[in-house]
Amino acid sequence: MRRGLAEWNTLSFRDKAYADLMRELWGSPDIWNTKKSYVEIAAKLGVDEETVRNRVKHLRDSGFLLGYRLVPNPDLLGRTFASLRIEFKDRESKQAAIPLLSKVEGVMNIGSTYDKSVLVTLFAGEDQDFSKLLTALGVEGEISSVPGLGLRTTSFRMTGLDWEIVSLLLRDAERKLDEIAKQLKVSTRTVKRRLNMMMKENAIFTMPMVDLRKTEGISYQLRVVSEEDKKSEVEKSVVAKIGDVVFRASDSQNGSVFGFTGANVAQGNDILEWVKKQPGVRSVTMTIAERVVQVFDWIESEVKRQVRTIPAREPSSERKMPETMGYVTKRFEFAARQSQRIAP
Repeated sequence: MRRGLAEWNTLSFRDKAYADLMRELWGSPDIWNTKKSYVEIAAKLGVDEETVRNRVKHLRDSGFLLGYRLVPNPDLLGRTFASLRIEFKDRESKQAAIPLLSKVEGVMNIGSTYDKSVLVTLFAGEDQDFSKLLTALGVEGEISSVPGLGLRTTSFRMTGLDWEIVSLLLRDAERKLDEIAKQLKVSTRTVKRRLNMMMKENAIFTMPMVDLRKTEGISYQLRVVSEEDKKSEVEKSVVAKIGDVVFRASDSQNGSVFGFTGANVAQGNDILEWVKKQPGVRSVTMTIAERVVQVFDWIESEVKRQVRTIPAREPSSERKMPETMGYVTKRFEFAARQSQRIAP
């Protein structure tokens, strides 16, 4: 029986196959700097490569998976990964504030919930005063700091070419490497080698961009704070209770974040109450995600600044070689002519 159009255009992460796939594509900051092949994912899920390709295609065709963005490690910019929750007086105030928040320095994305709040993910500067920034923008809301996800640190030294590559992948991390190579006048192999090196050293991450409105059910985010030395036990019991966890991360020494899709509000409330009663749980909160607004303006301008700041690239060996060979050839021809002139 063929699927109806409405059914095909929505995606259920209550279907374990798709929950498992998204967990492999997105499931933890630990894998954000690892580009997995379909073969690797298929082996992990116990299916064939073609099945993985078809499921990813369905993620895209449904409108849920919009693509991937590339994000440089905030360490490279002298900043830290942070999250802020802003509570507004009503939903109308929240909706009006979102375009203004996207103009704040360092903001990477804005997650809107079904209540009166937003979760702002940003690269925070050391002396950045967000209260003053929001006041200057005319945004009124109660700000609270939320532990940021534990991204790995890096001490990688970026070259000018590295920043140029990054600048071309910020909005589309799946852009073809030969296109980038042609634009930067280097070989595809050079682009691939530099990208692999940056990923290996945690200098860059790839993050999926999704449209939560294309999922069937309710997208929940559960945050659990465990008692000392109880985090591992609590995480295991929560994952077992939820079942199809799509996203899982640690945001502090004792804090854990879980993303999953529920059938309805009642199911979410049941899980919330169950987690509260578990041994080793200190506190728990749950939010319902509405949509995620991706922000590019600041990071694009910052990367462009890095491109201008880093000294101009020296010609690569592959570009030097033709120039050198041409020079040697001319010198050889000149010497030959000279020898002909002085020959008896």
